[in-house]
Amino acid sequence: MRYSGVKMRITDFRKAALSTVSAAMLILPMLTSCQSSQKAGVTISPDDYYSDQGDSQSSLPQVVRTPAEAEPMTAEDSIKSARRKTNAFQDFFTIGNKNELMICDQTSLFTTGVSGKPTQKEAIIALNTKDGTAGFGSPYLAAYYIVQMDETARKKLAKAVDDYISDFDNKRLQRKGRNLLKQYGAIDVRLHWGSLRGSTPNNGSGKLNMGYSFENKSPYFTLSTYPVKNDYYDVVGDSTTRESLSLKYYFTKAQARALVEMLSDEALADYLGVTKPFVPVESDEY
Repeated sequence: MRYSGVKMRITDFRKAALSTVSAAMLILPMLTSCQSSQKAGVTISPDDYYSDQGDSQSSLPQVVRTPAEAEPMTAEDSIKSARRKTNAFQDFFTIGNKNELMICDQTSLFTTGVSGKPTQKEAIIALNTKDGTAGFGSPYLAAYYIVQMDETARKKLAKAVDDYISDFDNKRLQRKGRNLLKQYGAIDVRLHWGSLRGSTPNNGSGKLNMGYSFENKSPYFTLSTYPVKNDYYDVVGDSTTRESLSLKYYFTKAQARALVEMLSDEALADYLGVTKPFVPVESDEY
């Protein structure tokens, strides 16, 4: 009888244990789902042009950068320092770009979707550690495009964003008109693209137009370009395309401000862990 009682208690214990494991397995997906939702991108609302409420209340994902406390470095030292950085927002492309492009930050923007309307995408800030050009990259339809600008182009971009925000705030934007996509001029850029973010061997140079457009009563600052010749086609031939897609990126005021801030000399210096703006390294003369 004593043995029978012990056996019954063991059986009860096993049942309780199995019940606890089953409950845990049910709860685990719920916890995983909650954690994933916290990491999801923030949805950006269009700017309201016809009220005085100001910018959209949606905020961009914020990245806290702590400037390194270091003595001024040479350009060569700054590149070596950059290559040693391996945190979540500072890793290197490993295919197609020869480890020249470094991911520095994250933001968001809108691209032209399959429907022809703006579609929100997550974007990166990418710095070329070889020549000091910097820009942004994001998925675009079935490909991944990276737009790189030199210092002169970045300063022109900052001026264009300031002019757009001034026109927005003072209600000078026009819903229809000629050349609105070129309202604030154009800048020279270098495009890199491919099927994946880490594989963008296609490249070419072109003009990036700066302007704005209205979509569903909401204005956006725009960056757009016509197809550019693919220099990589001369290397591999028909295994790739002869030119890029036509590109059109849309930004709310908050997104445009964030892009300019992340591409400023001060921000690029912070990314590199130096106390002065990045200086491109010149080739050795022999």
